Amino acid sequence: MYFEKRTFKNVNKIDISKDYSIIWQTNSITVNNKEVISGNVNYFIRFENSLLVEINDGEEVYIYNLDNYSKYKIEKTGEFLTNEIIRLGYWNDSYTIRLTKAIDFTNKNNELWESERTFFKTFVLNDDYFFSYNENLICLNKIIDAEILWQYDLKTKYNWRQRAEYIDEPPVEKQAEVIKFLGDYKNELWLLLNSGALLALNIETGEESRYIKEGKIITGESDFEDFKGYFGCDTVLDEKKGLIFNLSKHFYIEYNLNSTNIYFDSYSFKESSITHKLNLNYIGGFDEENIYSYEGSDNNRFAVFSKQKKDIIWSGQIEEVKDKFPAIRDMKYGDGIIYVLDHHNTLHIFEKE
Repeated sequence: MYFEKRTFKNVNKIDISKDYSIIWQTNSITVNNKEVISGNVNYFIRFENSLLVEINDGEEVYIYNLDNYSKYKIEKTGEFLTNEIIRLGYWNDSYTIRLTKAIDFTNKNNELWESERTFFKTFVLNDDYFFSYNENLICLNKIIDAEILWQYDLKTKYNWRQRAEYIDEPPVEKQAEVIKFLGDYKNELWLLLNSGALLALNIETGEESRYIKEGKIITGESDFEDFKGYFGCDTVLDEKKGLIFNLSKHFYIEYNLNSTNIYFDSYSFKESSITHKLNLNYIGGFDEENIYSYEGSDNNRFAVFSKQKKDIIWSGQIEEVKDKFPAIRDMKYGDGIIYVLDHHNTLHIFEKE
């Protein structure tokens, strides 16, 4: 189904999207096969059509507009709030208070606001608002001045019990935490908790609207201790179809946001997993029909999973990294192409036959 077309050596990181194919290779970054940056690159991150690049151990930080390649210099690495505004964290002069400020880097780094609040995790809703999470508080904030419009406190409501490391010890209570903002859909903000549960909040009011923790087996059987898969860090919200889905070991799980179900659906593909010699834990990308995934650890195999058939329909491998850890560092999918970054920092590009 796919064959390896070409490889690139010494690749540190890739970012593949609908519009951009970004490859950081040693001391250069190429965008859509055009070298845009050269030098001692240390880090990059993209937000829509803006690319932040850190050079010379953080001494120089630039933001590039990927449409016209205009360049802006900023004082340090931060996180985007819009294509013009970035959030920076820093200490006060006496190193006693952690501060945050937002600047408009397109307008001579004009400071918009400063706050003593810590923004541990953020999710941008649109050009006017962003969500933040820190110390159990989920907040809706204005981008222009960081005003809090509402806040939701997790408290201990969704604390959960984790099995102890030793057989004779009792389960350990764990504090519920947000590990990922999944996205928004029809006026609901969807979050992933560290228990593997899904939490939805009304975007206008901040009130809790749904909580999904339990699963229902649709095909196959559950695993040890009634395991049906869980929503992990690679969980995806498909805004077009209104689905949240994940691959977990040999389970495909999904929750239909347009339903009123209080459980997620679980589909076992254990036989296919055994045949192709891999479990699926990490999602590199998806399209209308398939999910492109790999196991991680020392498994050098990767696969194409059919969302309709609920099964693996093709798998490949990187022979030269067999039994290495991690055998596959990263995997991305875009425009019909599979990108696999291996243990030796070699990027393998696969295209359809």
